[in-house]
Amino acid sequence: MQLKQLLSWRFALIFFHRWLGISIGLMLVAWSFSGVILLYYGIPHFTAGERLDQLEPLDLGTATITPQQALEQVGGVPIRLRISMHEGRPVYRINTGTVFGIWNMVYADTGAVETGLSPNDAMFLLAAAHPDSAETMYYENLFKTPDTFTHLPALQNFMPLHRIALGDSADTRYYIAEKSGDIVMKTTNSSRLLGFLGYNLHTLFFFRQATWWSQLLLWLSWLGLGMVVLGFGLGIWRYSQKPVYVRRDVAYHTPYTGWWKWHHYAGLIFGVVMLSWMLSGLVSIAAIPGIHETAYTPAQIQAGARTLQGNGATMDYAPLTIEAMRYAAATIGESFEVKELELQYFNGKPYFLAYRSPTTDQLLHWNSRSALDFNTITLEQEHQYIAATDTSANPFTDFSEEELLQAASIAMPGAKITELTWLEEFDDYYYYTLSSFDLGLPRAVRTLPVLRVKYDDPGATWLYLTPSHGQLLKLEDLDRRNRWGYYGLHGLDFAFLFNNRPLWDIVVIFLLVGCLAMSTTTLVPMWRRLRKHYYRLLHWMKWLFPQE
Repeated sequence: MQLKQLLSWRFALIFFHRWLGISIGLMLVAWSFSGVILLYYGIPHFTAGERLDQLEPLDLGTATITPQQALEQVGGVPIRLRISMHEGRPVYRINTGTVFGIWNMVYADTGAVETGLSPNDAMFLLAAAHPDSAETMYYENLFKTPDTFTHLPALQNFMPLHRIALGDSADTRYYIAEKSGDIVMKTTNSSRLLGFLGYNLHTLFFFRQATWWSQLLLWLSWLGLGMVVLGFGLGIWRYSQKPVYVRRDVAYHTPYTGWWKWHHYAGLIFGVVMLSWMLSGLVSIAAIPGIHETAYTPAQIQAGARTLQGNGATMDYAPLTIEAMRYAAATIGESFEVKELELQYFNGKPYFLAYRSPTTDQLLHWNSRSALDFNTITLEQEHQYIAATDTSANPFTDFSEEELLQAASIAMPGAKITELTWLEEFDDYYYYTLSSFDLGLPRAVRTLPVLRVKYDDPGATWLYLTPSHGQLLKLEDLDRRNRWGYYGLHGLDFAFLFNNRPLWDIVVIFLLVGCLAMSTTTLVPMWRRLRKHYYRLLHWMKWLFPQE
């Protein structure tokens, strides 16, 4: 390398782009490749439908312990309550704490707290759900820390986990929570492969529990963005509109040959796409100042907002009685078999929510919104609500407009309504995006119709209130910008494209393949350059440290 080259800013830009590409080029290949898989599959998970199907019918005949008495056995601040069965006995599954909380199981007939299912208990539980595999299943391990497919933060509140293999042709494995008895994860050979090559590879999720994981993603994303910006600029600069680069009496538009020529052309065509994906990837990890999701206020949570914790509002178990729970189960049971009651607050009032167990056909075509659907409150399935403390109440499926507006007034005290609209179709902000996005977070259901209320507050807040689930979703101006910065650029879920599949699939796959080509065309030159420097280093090492 000559001194003149070292002092040239043009050469310096090329030099930095080249070595940035060498340092993270494989990551760009991984992002492009795994992006194709993420279009159709996220990570292994246990669906909410399977969970409902495997629950026993609810029978509170032997219940003698109230939810408040059960809470006193485990302590803490309650944020979730599920009433179901375990091995023929009624139980309370109570979640206490902050963020995702901690789950415990308390037997409603004795008040005993489950301190930990033994391996035999877990095997018996799974054999009851899968009698055909009772002879072939075998116990594998008790995981106190996550393995490859249980790194999701929301699964940590279920640890330790028993892992049991069914011994079937698909090599199915289930993970059962030691303390709550919940099945929280299911994997098969195919789902593990797709999960590894898709979500895990795209986000390096196998390092999720490491303290440096988020910083690694942050630095890779910034370096990738810098490399793409630099490369796109250099590509335009080095491209000639007229063929002036002559090689073997033939004029070309690019000075490069071989793999570099194809990389140059691919970068000119797909560089903007890669740039937008790198930028939106930074938005997804909240690395761009001024673009992020806003938090719910305590008033909005009390009104019916869903948070990472589920319902969000702190619950009061004191008014709940065994008589009211039996009444709720029996009354809803006149419409369908009740397998579980979940306590939910809306407008500060407690209700029990129950779902009809899915049919075999529904299970086969079950569409999960995230890998945590098994643990979310709201599902887009047939359900009924009933007041949790009134033994004369009637079940219902929808909250009234009056109740929704009351929730809106609680959520936005003092703010003036500028628009109130019932939506019969999804808009640009209340809709279902790609199911493989945000797989590690609970997702609220999006049902229609929905009441959209706009306000004149400083955040230009919009509320979406769903009558089917008493659910409040909030979007401030910052959230709406974040929607376009993340989902719009990263998932290309623009309505004109996303709602016209398979056009969206064709466009996105074409762009991903183009970005993959742009990345892979550097691999051979990268290897050659590294090999050259390796042999050069060996030469210098032999010169500096000659062998005697």
